[in-house]
Amino acid sequence: MINLNNLVKACVISPLLFMGFSASAQTSCVEGWDFQAEYLKHNKSDKHVDNYNLHVYKHLWNNDYLSLYYGGTASIANGYMDKDEKKDSDAFGIGPSIMGRLEFNPFGSFYTGLEAGGTMRFFTKAHPAGGRAYDFLWRVGPRFSYKLGNYSALGLTLLYAHASNGMNSHNPGYEMKGVNLDFEYKF
Repeated sequence: MINLNNLVKACVISPLLFMGFSASAQTSCVEGWDFQAEYLKHNKSDKHVDNYNLHVYKHLWNNDYLSLYYGGTASIANGYMDKDEKKDSDAFGIGPSIMGRLEFNPFGSFYTGLEAGGTMRFFTKAHPAGGRAYDFLWRVGPRFSYKLGNYSALGLTLLYAHASNGMNSHNPGYEMKGVNLDFEYKF
């Protein structure tokens, strides 16, 4: 089950991080490809599943504040769900993904904002233990980036994430916190 307190904090407090700046309407988007490496650590004591994700996104659309992307994700999930039984939940998964960024330019080449994404992952086996061979991964958090020029940008995102298969039965969801490093480049 999604921890609503953490989700509300991420969605409400994150935009406040950049509202205090006298920011101009501009995004760091270079309208190219975005390559992201991500580590998500388990957030509950009885669900010890960490995720290592690689996202590849292609720019789809943007305006002054918002950028939208589509792409794919490869995931390695590592750990177990129940500390007493230690049911193995290691799996490899891939799937389609979407992402959106709300950004502002407080000064110079620095940008700040909020990133949110969703991925449907298909795993090599039931993941996590007691679940099904697919799930949905939702991520949200504040993003800080630096635009290197017209063709590239670097970014760092602090994330809150939730993974579950959306079914009423066989649905051992779990929450994670983590960090995402990305490099956007226009070929």
